[in-house]
Parts: sequence; structure tokens; C-alpha cells
Amino acid sequence: MSGKNRSISPRLTRRVTLKEIAGKLGVGLMTVSRALNRPHLVAEPLRQRILDEVERTGYVPNRAASGLASGGVPLIPVIVPTLQHSVYVSLLDGLHSVLPKAGFEILISCTEYMMDCEERLVADLLGWNPRGIILSGIDHRPGTLAKLKKAKIPVIEVMDIGGTPVDRCVGFSHEAVGSTAANYLADVGRRNIVYAGKQVEIDYRSIRRIRGFQTALAGRGLPDGQVLSLNEASSIGLGRQLLSQVLEKHPKTDAIFFGNDDLAAGALFECQRRSVKVPEQIAILGFNDLEIASEVTPAISSIATPRREIGRLAGELLIARMEKRSTSTKRSLDLGFRLVERASTKAAL
Repeated sequence: MSGKNRSISPRLTRRVTLKEIAGKLGVGLMTVSRALNRPHLVAEPLRQRILDEVERTGYVPNRAASGLASGGVPLIPVIVPTLQHSVYVSLLDGLHSVLPKAGFEILISCTEYMMDCEERLVADLLGWNPRGIILSGIDHRPGTLAKLKKAKIPVIEVMDIGGTPVDRCVGFSHEAVGSTAANYLADVGRRNIVYAGKQVEIDYRSIRRIRGFQTALAGRGLPDGQVLSLNEASSIGLGRQLLSQVLEKHPKTDAIFFGNDDLAAGALFECQRRSVKVPEQIAILGFNDLEIASEVTPAISSIATPRREIGRLAGELLIARMEKRSTSTKRSLDLGFRLVERASTKAAL
């Protein structure tokens, strides 16, 4: 067949419109829109008819246009500080358990703990006209705050509490985590306690944990807790390095509170390599209670944080705010944390 005699399907030359789908099915344009964006509002038999027609025609929604028309696209930006370890996976899983069911898709961006990067990301993502946004942490540059306030959309800050939220925040107190860690290690007989982590100069959550940690130790008449930090991606290997530096710089150390469980596990492996007995010579306490903490020998004590629950509640709260449903007047929701005691921190002999 010669090229000039070929017929080209309209599906290949232009977009199928929502109006065409509605006309074909004999339903209103708004009904079709709800079936795609708010499926829980449309009866199942009708919703399935609409989805079948969408599939048959190859309809692809023009998100930019629909966002301008409806006051926002069904896209929720979620900005986290890092994707280099699994801590934020549970948070994202909690969000994913809620938002897609309500017709929203999640767009993940990462700042690498840089506040100027967060400001740029917020500006770029607001340009898509999202109906809401989720940010990790409560510390933002003035320019970021100005952009968020001007956007006039729901903003949920997660994984921390304190200060004055932009809109609402869901998390726990990192300062209380630090205080709990220090008091616990002192209670089990430790006297020379070190905090070891990464990027503590730019990670504001770590800064607050260290503040609570040092204040608690000082309050008990103990040395205020040395702080050791390396500016590298969190890993088991970095935990090995941190343990080596602690032994070199602070040889009297008898307990270490690590910034996460990967670091704590790496330190444990290095102790075993050096024949340093855990917990008899050094107690090891992790943070976040990742799976590795309970699977190594000796099992690592850790502070468990409700990351998935934070994500789930943040998603539900965001939906309620976007739909202008009544929510609690409380702007900060503190979900707390719990200390999980295991063999790596038993009482000193």
C-alpha cells in the first residue's frame, strides 16, 4: 500500500477528550472526571463503564489543563531529605496506602538536606499547580515559606514537630529522642557516652537530637557527650568508620548512640572484627528500629519511630484539608516513639 493511500487513525493524530467520552456514554462531563480523579464518589458499575471506554479510546488526561480548570492537578509532591537509606521508605509506604485510593499520585523529590535545594524544588513543583504538598521537616528558608503561603494550598510537614507549622505537621520530637537515649544509656550504667552520625551540621533533626542528648547528660552530671560526624552517605561501611574514629578519639567511650541503625550495625561488625565486646565494653544504641537491628547478633537496641503511621496520617490529613473537611484545631500531631531494648545495651557489669 502506498503512503498516500494509508488512513491514519484519529487516535494517532489528536487527543481524545473527556467530553467525547462523556458523550459516548451519555453521562455528564463531571461524572467522567470524578470516575478518574475521585473514584470513590462514583458507583462501581458506572465507574467501570467509564474506565472501559477510557481504555478503548486510549484517553490520556491533560493534567496541566485540568489543573488550571479545577484548581489543582491530582499530584502530591513529597519532598524528603535523602533516598540513600531505607528510613523514608516506610513514610512513603504510609502515604501510598492513602493517596492513590483517593485519586492522587505521589511525586517524590529529594533535597540531600540542602535548604536551597528545597526552595528550588518547592518553586518548581508549585508550578504544576498541585492541590497539596508534603515536606519532610519543619525547617525551611524564608523564601520557601513565602512561596508556600502564597500558593494557598494545604501543606503537611512530617517526621518532626515544634515551632509553628506552615499548616499542619505530623511527627515526633527529635529533642525528646536524644534525651531518652542519653538517660537510658546512663540508667544502664554508662558514663562516657558518644553520639555518632552523619551530616549533623546540616540535618536539623540530628541537631535537635544532639541537643536533647547533651542536655540530658549534663543534667545528670555526666560529660556532655562527644559528637562525631562524617559527611558521607549513610551505610554499614560508614558505621565501621565511625566506630574506628570513636575508639581513636575517645578511647574511654563505653556507649554510643548512632544516628540510624545502619551505622549501628556497621559499628557492631567493626567491634567484632576488633574483638571489642558488645555490650560489655561498649553499648550500642541505634535509631529508627530498622529490620537489621533485630537480625544481627547481639541484637541492637534502638528507638522505634512510627514512620509508616506518620505517612498514613499525613495522607489522610492532607486529603481532609484539600476537601475542606473539618479537622482537629491542633496544628501539630505528636505520634511519639519507643525505646526497644535488646542485647547490645544490657546493664554494665
